[in-house]
Parts: sequence; C-alpha cells; structure tokens
Amino acid sequence: MSNFALPRFITKNTSSPAFQKCLMFGYVFMIAVLAFLGMYLLKDPRRLAITGWAGLISLGFVGIWRWSWVGLHLVRSWIYQGIVFPRWRHRANAIPLADLPPVCLLVPTYKEKPWITERVFRSIALEARSLSQPITVATVSSGPEEDEAIVAALRLGDPTLASVRVFHAIDPGDGKRKALADGLRAIAQLDLPANTVIGLMDGDSEFTPGTLRQTLPFFHLFPNVGALTTDESPYVVGSYFFSEWFHLRFAQRHYMMSSISLSKKVLCLTGRFSLYRSEPALHPDFAAQLENDTLDDWLWGRFKFLSGDDKTTWYWMLRHTQYDLLYIPDVLVYSIESISGSLLNRVYQNMRRWFGNMLRNGNRALALGPKRLGGFVYLCLIDQRLSMWTSLVSPCLLLIAILKFNWIAVGLLVSWLVLSRSLTLILIFWGRESPLKPIHLPILLFTQWSSAFIKIWTLMNLPKQRWFNRGDRKLSSEGKAWIQWIRGVTSSWMLWLQGFSFGLLLFALLGWVDPIQDTIGFFRSASLKEIPSLTYVEVANYGVIPNDGKDDALALQKLIDQLPAKELVKVKLPIGELDLFSALKLYRNHTILEGQGTGRTILKVHSSGNSTGISNVGLLIQPSDYFGDSTTLLSANKTKKSSQLKAPIAGIEVRDITFTSDRLVKDQTTGIMIKDVENVSLKNLEFDSSFQDAILLDKEKGVHLEYITMNGSAIKNKSSIISQN
Repeated sequence: MSNFALPRFITKNTSSPAFQKCLMFGYVFMIAVLAFLGMYLLKDPRRLAITGWAGLISLGFVGIWRWSWVGLHLVRSWIYQGIVFPRWRHRANAIPLADLPPVCLLVPTYKEKPWITERVFRSIALEARSLSQPITVATVSSGPEEDEAIVAALRLGDPTLASVRVFHAIDPGDGKRKALADGLRAIAQLDLPANTVIGLMDGDSEFTPGTLRQTLPFFHLFPNVGALTTDESPYVVGSYFFSEWFHLRFAQRHYMMSSISLSKKVLCLTGRFSLYRSEPALHPDFAAQLENDTLDDWLWGRFKFLSGDDKTTWYWMLRHTQYDLLYIPDVLVYSIESISGSLLNRVYQNMRRWFGNMLRNGNRALALGPKRLGGFVYLCLIDQRLSMWTSLVSPCLLLIAILKFNWIAVGLLVSWLVLSRSLTLILIFWGRESPLKPIHLPILLFTQWSSAFIKIWTLMNLPKQRWFNRGDRKLSSEGKAWIQWIRGVTSSWMLWLQGFSFGLLLFALLGWVDPIQDTIGFFRSASLKEIPSLTYVEVANYGVIPNDGKDDALALQKLIDQLPAKELVKVKLPIGELDLFSALKLYRNHTILEGQGTGRTILKVHSSGNSTGISNVGLLIQPSDYFGDSTTLLSANKTKKSSQLKAPIAGIEVRDITFTSDRLVKDQTTGIMIKDVENVSLKNLEFDSSFQDAILLDKEKGVHLEYITMNGSAIKNKSSIISQN
C-alpha cells in the first residue's frame, strides 16, 4: 500500500508565513471559543454568588468602564489606521523627493556589540541613498575604535559615503542624557538649514527600507507637526520568551499610539527613533532639560532623572510648544535586544524603568491641564493612574473564589479571563507583521498583573531608579540619612495604606462591607454600649453532623442557647444537608448565621414536628418572650400584651444558605419567619418552591434583602417570596 502524500501546493501553502499567521489566529480563536463554552456551562446562580446585588452592580460598572475604554481605543485606532491616516499617506507620497527637508541623525552608541553596530549604521546608509540630498550623522561613542567601526558599517551601505556626512563626539561616560545633550549642542554649531529635521535614535535601532522617505514628508505636509515617532518591532537574540513579550508590548503600543494620534498627540516620543523639527530640538533649553531633568516631589523633594530621555523630550514639546505630535503606523523600526543572564530580572528591571518614567512624567504632564494636552490625552493620563488598581480586581476576585472553595466561580472567572484576553489579542494583533501566538495569552495576564504591582510600588518610590542594561546604573534622591529614613518609612506607610484602601473598596463593591453604615453603626453602638469583638463558632465541633438524616435542630438550638448573650457571634454551618424537624430559634442580638454558600449548606425543613419545638418553620427570628411551650407558632403568646414584651432584637444576619423542605408541593411551610426584629440582613439565600412562605414578616423594622433566589432564579418581585402576617 502506497504512502499517502498531500498535494504539493497544499504543503507549500502550509509553510508560508501567511498560512502560519492564520493558523495561530485560529488557535487563539479556538481558545476563546472554549472559554466561552466554559462560561456557558458553568453558569449557576446558586453557586456563583460570591457577591451580592450591590457587588454585582458595582463590579459591573467597573467592568463596563474598563472595557468601554479599551473598546474606545480600538475604535479610534481603526479610524486612524483605516480612514484618517491613509488619506494623509496618499498626500505624503505625492510630495516630490526634492521637496523633503534635510535630516540630521544623532545616534549615541556606547560599546554596542559589533554586529548590532553593523546592522544599525548599514541601514542608515541605505536610507541616506534613497534621498535626494546627503544626510548628516552625528555619533556620540566610546572612542576612536568604535568610530572606526561605525564608518565601516556605513560603507557597507554606501561605499563612497556620498550620501552621508559623519562627525563624531566622544561620550564622557556620564550616561545617555549627557551624550544626547552634548550631541545636540554640537549639531547646533553646524549651521544646518532652518528646515532641517533632527532624528534622535538609539544605537540599537535598525531602519527598515523607506523609513526616512515615508516619515519626512509629514513635516512638509503639516507645518504644525513638531515631532513624530513610528511603529516598532523587536529583534531579540537570546530569549524566545523575551522576544514574544516584546512583540506583545509593541502590538499594544501600536493600537494605543494610533488611537491617541487621532488627536494629533502621542504619549511618548520613543528614544529608539523619533524625528523633531530643528527649531525645538536645537533650542538651548531643550538640551539643558535633557541633560539635567529633575522633578519636585512632595515626599522625596527634588531628584534627577536617570533614564526616560524620550519622556523628557515629549514633556518639553508639550510644555513649550503648540506643535502637533504624530504617530506613523506604517513605518517600522527594529529594536535590537541581546539577552543574557536572568530573564525574569531583565523583564522586571525593564518594567520598573518604563513605568517609573511614565509615572514621573505623567504627574507633571497632568499639571499642564486638558487645554494644553487635549481632553482625550488628559483622560489617558488619568486612566494610567486608575488602571494600575482596576487591573487587580480580576485576580483578587479569583483569589477570593479560591479561598471560599467556590470552584464553579473559579472556573467562570478563569473562562472570562481567557475569553476576554484572547479576543483582545486577536484585535490588537490583527494586521500586524508580528504573528499572534498562544503564548501571548499567559504573557498578557502576567504582564497586566505584575505591572500593576510594579506601578503601585514605583508611584511611592519615584526617585529610586535603575538602568540595568546600561551598565546597571542607579540613582535616588539625596539628603541626610535621617531625612531619607523618614521618607522611606512614610513611603512604606502610604503604600500599605493604599493597599488597605483598595481592599476596603473592593469589599465594599462586593457588598461585604458598607463603610458608611458600618461607621454610623460603630458610633451608635459606642454611644450605647461596647460590643465585643467577633467570635466564630463552628457548629461541626458541637455535635452537628450533616447528611446523617437525623434532627440537627436540637444540637443547633442547644448551641445557640449556650452562647453568651452580649457577644457578637458568627455561627458557621458546615457543607452538607442539615435536617430541621423543629424550628431553629434565633433570639439573641448581633448574631450571624452563615453557611458555606447556596447549594453547599442546605437547611431541610421537615413538616412533621416533635414535642420539642415549633413545626413547619425552618428559622424563627424573634425575641425570646415569644417562645413558649406551644407547638403551634401562630398561637404562641397571642394573649401577651405588647407592653410586657422585651425590646426588639437587632443585628441579625443570615447568609449563604439554601432552604428546602420535605414537601413536594406547596403547603403550610415557612422558610424564615421574622417578628419584632430590627436590622435583619438576608443575603445570598435560596429557597425551593415547596414553601408556602419563603420569608414571613411580622412587625419587623428594616429587613435588608440581597441576592435571594427561588429555584436558582433571582426574584423579580419581592412579593413572590415575602408575606406579611
């Protein structure tokens, strides 16, 4: 039997880059489909209530806001890339080559690997040959040996150097900022034409064909454009993970920059490659701030910037000029990275440097106001402050679900994270040269969550800077030792305070705490009497055994009767089914009866009572004066005058329990009866349809209901489960 072989055209097509990109998109799309199926199969209102209605609404508001913001950026990005910019590109391409402005490139390079220097400067020479007039290349290097290597690399692209004029300056070793400032001052002495465009680029950035030819026309087309930057793609040697992480970051950057450029502004003029008009770039103050940029912080005082020269130039353009800033999405520059040593440390140091520069400059940019920045850019800077916290909502909810052993909720949250991030990846990688890969999904989650923690820490430690891949240089604020100690302690205290506030806000959104009501209740209680701290009671330690078919009401009642009258107590019910052959009577103040979740803790009401209590009621909440020896609830103490009764009890909470009965049809059975009680909270409770009255109220004052369901469905009308006696 002959071996089966695919036709040649099929095998040829499957190896093509286009097919491989489609295949990767298909993989990620299938992951999204599986996540959606997981969400559909795991939906179960009885088991998903880790929040109440207030929590669902609050978290829903946060989710709608965050994803609406993402959607807004995507739509603006598509408008810019698909409608606005193509019109600009058509007009830019019509500009004759001779009308393009002259260009001067400033390239600081300090002991780069020889193969990187060769690629970078060869690409510069090739670009110079595509223009109608020679370009000027100013280098700031480590010395004559590196200068010779630069000239040799330029000759690989232009053997005669007819299209390139080169001059060199020696880097004194004081860092990139000093090198750039000295280079700009040297360029200012060259008497270049007034319309010269100045390019600032790194010594590890490689041009793709047409970079200058496709960017320079915009300075001729738009006289009000002061600077522009381009798309980027990584060329990484030494780490597959780092390469894919960079591909993901540049894809995110691409759609964000496209969205913001619709407002003719950008959030960064990247130091890898950006072009400036000579008027601002050669201004003395431009070089001065680039060399000695400082920030005045309320806590740390004045400190210098170590890195972030691209953020400095961006801020200078916003503050001192009214120029527009553009992003050119169809021009690509390669960023070359050679990775060695600890990968995680390199990733951490990069994020700490990037986010530190973002936060340091974002603070002072916000001070310029929306009129100078533009309304949308101003909102983007505010969102940078908020997103570091909102990014932690999902992992915190996931952690809460795990700690509550609510595995259905865990599965649902994981499915949502996978679905939402997969779709996001598909949208931001669509049309990119970089292919989408399944590994980008865990990298995206890792980046979002880890970057949130790094940003939060960095915001309280702004002067602590480190440039790991540039000689591992470090910089912090200056001052006497005892002043620095006080600043450090204050920073740590503020950091923990922010974390506590976030946790409090999250619990408030979940509906677990109500700061306003809790504060009012605290002062009200303090004015009357001191309430002791909360005491936990696990009923499993007191003879209450679930799923044994025996009456558990006796053991539960005995436990409740023995509780100290003046203590605040939480009675924890176990997982499983507890049988109530008589009513469980709750008559003490400040008591919380809590199960392990609906569908997990079940109180089964049996209609055949015994001589020890009241039948046909599962849970009876009322003052102890009402309880007599009668076995019939409604006839108990009818003759007692209201003036002889004790004051109503208060501070009762029942939550996370399912109530069922042994009746197959509705009969005279009540799940919970409440009489003469103030301030009762019923949260996350489920009742089946066998109860005549799921909840029966009589002379109550203030019953708070939250997430009450009947047969797994949330109630639409309170009257469907609540009766008034």
